[in-house]
Amino acid sequence: MAAKEHPYIKGAIEVYTRDAGPSIPRTMAGDEQFYVEKALNNQQWLLHNFEKMARLEEDFGTIGRIKAPSFDDFVSQYISKNRPVIITDAMHDWVPKQKWSFEYFREAHSDAVVGIQDGRESDPHYEQNQRFLRTEVRFGDFLNRIDATESSNDFYMTAGNMGSHRQALHKLFEDAAEIDIRGEYFDFPAEGSLWIGPRGTVTPLHFDMINNFFCQIIGRKRVRLVPSWSLPWVYNEYHVYSEVDAANPDIGLYPEFEKATVFDFIVEPGEVLFIPLGWWHHLESLDPTVSITRKNLKVRLKESYGDGFIKESRLFTPGQAASQ
Repeated sequence: MAAKEHPYIKGAIEVYTRDAGPSIPRTMAGDEQFYVEKALNNQQWLLHNFEKMARLEEDFGTIGRIKAPSFDDFVSQYISKNRPVIITDAMHDWVPKQKWSFEYFREAHSDAVVGIQDGRESDPHYEQNQRFLRTEVRFGDFLNRIDATESSNDFYMTAGNMGSHRQALHKLFEDAAEIDIRGEYFDFPAEGSLWIGPRGTVTPLHFDMINNFFCQIIGRKRVRLVPSWSLPWVYNEYHVYSEVDAANPDIGLYPEFEKATVFDFIVEPGEVLFIPLGWWHHLESLDPTVSITRKNLKVRLKESYGDGFIKESRLFTPGQAASQ
């Protein structure tokens, strides 16, 4: 059982084994189940109290907007405290902010072949099943389709195909290669992704196993953030995904989600949203949008952020949706 390997649960079992001693009869299977349940219960108790203490902050539930501090101060005030924030003055000298537009994209790479997700609206688990929705299109045709679309979540260029995009859209990645905040936040070569889509695209509620800087270049994004300590209430069935639609949560179906706090705000063009490791986020495009991410900070917790995380689910397995 994978849960038995979790350090917290292993520790509980070891304490029981030490204290019980050989003179106390026990059924190992039953004891392990008890301590799994005990560990999960106590974890929820602890995280629930984190929420209560966080609510003592006067502006809890709102997202702060700041001018970029020194990186050392940012580490002290935000990264080490697992606290999100929007930086408002980071992009004034960035080439993407100065030059990028859909017309610029056409001039640079209209004939490039790129990978996008298409047919997302046919699959309720479109993000989990994104590899089954991948298709290749001419970049200029993709941009024309965005221009002709009032609102849609059916097609989107996401992070899933960045390896091929770095070659196909090399001019755009060259434009973004040197972006930094105060010249001191990021390591190089740059690591990150490019997101392009029409108004109406949605990235469902999930969390990242990294500290992420989400950079909004064109258009606006509505963002819903849920704190990292809300893990027991977000119905994390498979990998990093929640079963809850954060925009329209069904509390009857997911009653525990009512315990979670949802930060609801808009990221404007030219702003950088810091999303700390573990914070759940749901993003909705309010306009045709272009976003890039940066994750290679000059200080890193560890290269293997995902160590020990259990991805699998008993209720969900990725698979191509049945044709309608």
